[in-house]
Amino acid sequence: MASSSSKGGGVDTRALSSGVVTHVGGENAPSPVREEELRNRFLSFEPMFDRKGQVVARELVLRGQDVSHEQPEELRRMNEDMLLTGLYSLAQDGLLNDQPLFVKISHEVLLSEALTQLAHPGIVWVLNDAGPKVADQVRRLSALPAMRFCLEAPGPDPAPNTWHFQRIPASAKPGGSPTGRIIVQNISREFELSRWPDSAWFMGEYFTGPRAEPHAKPDHDLRLELAAVAMRQTLPSLIQFVRLNPALETQLLRIAHSMAGGLSTEADSAAHAMIKMGGKRSQRVALLTALAGTPVTADNRLYTQVALSRALLMGKLAGSITDIPDPDEAFEAGLFSTFPAAFAISVNQLYRRIGLPRQVYESLAGQDTPINKLLRLAHACEHQNSALMSGLSVELGVSMDSVAASHVEAAVAAEDAGSRLI
Repeated sequence: MASSSSKGGGVDTRALSSGVVTHVGGENAPSPVREEELRNRFLSFEPMFDRKGQVVARELVLRGQDVSHEQPEELRRMNEDMLLTGLYSLAQDGLLNDQPLFVKISHEVLLSEALTQLAHPGIVWVLNDAGPKVADQVRRLSALPAMRFCLEAPGPDPAPNTWHFQRIPASAKPGGSPTGRIIVQNISREFELSRWPDSAWFMGEYFTGPRAEPHAKPDHDLRLELAAVAMRQTLPSLIQFVRLNPALETQLLRIAHSMAGGLSTEADSAAHAMIKMGGKRSQRVALLTALAGTPVTADNRLYTQVALSRALLMGKLAGSITDIPDPDEAFEAGLFSTFPAAFAISVNQLYRRIGLPRQVYESLAGQDTPINKLLRLAHACEHQNSALMSGLSVELGVSMDSVAASHVEAAVAAEDAGSRLI
């Protein structure tokens, strides 16, 4: 790999083998940064979705950077160096084996030796030009076993180049017979999906919700993405996501060792903890981690404790309510009941971004469902409204003794979890 030449960006991969990274140009940074810290501070993973809202791939970008924004040449090279250095770190740590990871590169990197040294079957290289020189290089490299490419263009390109993917804006016309899978950007409304083939992948606010406001905490989107992965994907994918975002590990481990996670013995890592907890409990702990944030604020600690208390109360009582066939949905409604306030988003945005079950969404949106009545009962317990508690318990067919006992148990577990947050 190139170390200081302009082609290839000057990425110094030799330093990575010792656990530190250097800045562009190959010169040592004043304070060497460890690989995990680099990834946590500078890298972000933008999701791509299929038509059903399942995450199928991600794009590696620098945190806070618009990958399509025009930048001065020197800054562009510095950003590309950082991106490729982080990518090398991910590959070395075995973090590229789950879903395709898209990485946008310049023509200089495409034509340099750096690309073949970074070759990996999990990486898709993104280019915004299909000119003759680029097309020839793409055809040549595509013959290698671990090379895949994506063309980013204003519309589908039916040219005979061997593009494995083509990424285009939602405003483009679907016509032609493009090679490779289509990825449609900037999807914001449901009706836009019908214009594209069933095999297409999508990016945009329809699936992720709007971007965080400028004044939002830096980890706002990361926490929402953690919640989305917990709800939409498998346990291995959740473990992979936490490994890719090591800042989440400490908080997740603390919650896992609380009454909420129920681990009876110490886990030496977040991945180990989630394997021991299994899918359902790992999902619960991940959602509480998303609520708490890193580090936790006083408000987020309260949101987390209230959400857990409601979830435990509602989940337990739901087991004896015939009109609630799935107690897990009652638990989830309680757990997500503080998300709109914690993230300053609507229930509808939460539904689209996280992938809530329909019954949970309707109950949080205020529809008159048995789960919504149970949520109102949890509110009444919190405010010690005896009259409302009595009326709702009669409607739901649960005894006041059961309500009181469940509320105390839930409050104790929530207090235990809250005391462990940092």
